[in-house]
Amino acid sequence: MMLAVLPILLLSTAAIIAPNTSLATVPCAYFGGNYARRGKANIKMLAKMRIIMIEKWEGHCWQDCLGNGTGSRSCNASCGVENDILHTFGLVKAVNPRTATVLYWNTLLAFPFYTAVGKFKAANALTIDSSTKKPISIRNDNGMENIGVYGFDTEAGTQLYIDTVANLTATGVVDGFFGDKWGSGAKANHETGQWQICNHECGNVSETQGIAWNAGKARALAAVLKIVGVGPYFSNGDYFEGIQANLNGHWQHDRGLFTGDPRKHIQDVQEHLVNHSYFYDSCTIDQKWWIDPNDPASLRTKCDDKTLARFLLAVEKGVFLGTNGWDPSYDKPLGDPLGPAVYTAAEADLDGRSKPAMLHRNFSSGTFVVFTYNAAGDGGSGEIWWEGKPPPPPTPAPTPAPITCGAAHSTLLIDTWFEGGEISNSSQPNSLACCNACAADTSCVEWTWTPRQRGKSPPNTCHLHMAKATPKQLSRMSSGVLDRS
Repeated sequence: MMLAVLPILLLSTAAIIAPNTSLATVPCAYFGGNYARRGKANIKMLAKMRIIMIEKWEGHCWQDCLGNGTGSRSCNASCGVENDILHTFGLVKAVNPRTATVLYWNTLLAFPFYTAVGKFKAANALTIDSSTKKPISIRNDNGMENIGVYGFDTEAGTQLYIDTVANLTATGVVDGFFGDKWGSGAKANHETGQWQICNHECGNVSETQGIAWNAGKARALAAVLKIVGVGPYFSNGDYFEGIQANLNGHWQHDRGLFTGDPRKHIQDVQEHLVNHSYFYDSCTIDQKWWIDPNDPASLRTKCDDKTLARFLLAVEKGVFLGTNGWDPSYDKPLGDPLGPAVYTAAEADLDGRSKPAMLHRNFSSGTFVVFTYNAAGDGGSGEIWWEGKPPPPPTPAPTPAPITCGAAHSTLLIDTWFEGGEISNSSQPNSLACCNACAADTSCVEWTWTPRQRGKSPPNTCHLHMAKATPKQLSRMSSGVLDRS
């Protein structure tokens, strides 16, 4: 069986692209997946990234499976979510062959809408629960039920996992993988002694089966890392049985980019680079399936200048900023750092006034970054001087013109959400219809229209409020205050 895999390994190794670690410009990365097909503008944005990691929710399989249950048509191997991911990779590679691509391939949960998982089922290579004598069925982090577990306790399951990685890299458009649940394994329950494999729910295995499962997974991970080589392999967790991948980091937003003493973030990055070739440093969570990839707002970065300044204080070759969108500053010259960030402690000046702590760092292009913050490391402000030139003064955003809603008028507040004092909510197709609904309700003064899911509210929900609701900034939300005079 091993001999049959060798030609695939040779072909896939030749096609793999290592991430571009140059610091000529800001090294950016993307992680997410969308239900809707990506248009040209979205593909062009992705092609600017050094690394793109595409989740299992690319295309319709995930959302339809989650909504209709794991017995539905979309939850079968015939849905083939890999095809949607490969399609996106192919479009990106056609624009920029140097973008390194990462395909979501869990190391524990065998999602049924992968074609490859159908091969595990056909070969009886999913792990069997020692109590029920049926395949283990557990739940994923987003609430999807009845997910199987790869049969690493069997030779067939271990080899099928290796073969899947080999075959996907052999397509020429896959350079690496996101190894979710990297650290998950079989272990004995400390209270009962029963060996289990768990993720929100647990399946039982015998001790012999559990030990074999861990050994099989370790062997599979070691083999797939050799297949990928210098390609990016993200381990969501540092080690499994002593095995680590070459890409690690904070795939959800890294707190060090938002708060705390930036020196702690710098230390965290450096510690990761000791054991990993690449580090993913994200200012945003992974982009979810309900985000419209063709909405201009989804093409723009979620990182502000303060976040970018914190990143530049820590960046080294191999570190990538997870942005899930683009900003013109990412094309500006950066260059290799001329040294580590230099720290100046907070102190009182001659007049007894407090001077903030400061970090600054210079780059070979002339670009330098200055970050000032208080002694506790809270808040702070960053300023970036690209090529040694001061940044232009900020341009105030234009105030949207008032809109007419029935017999009333209303302000229009973009990227704003009202919270508190809600009267009712209903489904409305757009913000104008929501405003009309507020005008029709004499108790309504303020309104918010949400085009995306928010908590338990589905997309396109209109919220009506009494006066003095609290306004908050929230991307893509539209709100207004009614004027009936």
